[in-house]
Amino acid sequence: MDRLFQPVKKCSCGSHLDRYSLVDARGIFCAYVYDKCIDKVKSKYRPEVFTDSDYWTDEPVEED
Repeated sequence: MDRLFQPVKKCSCGSHLDRYSLVDARGIFCAYVYDKCIDKVKSKYRPEVFTDSDYWTDEPVEED
């Protein structure tokens, strides 16, 4: 099947609504979310991960 015509996958939070990728301030994928579960998912991360691209990490992060 052509990738352009694949059906939209549904969120795995249990809502089964259309999902999209949640990325951090560096553009690194964190999770799939939809509008109503995004706050719950983001609460599992430190707040600066989504606002400060220079956030502290204890593992190497390669720049693109």
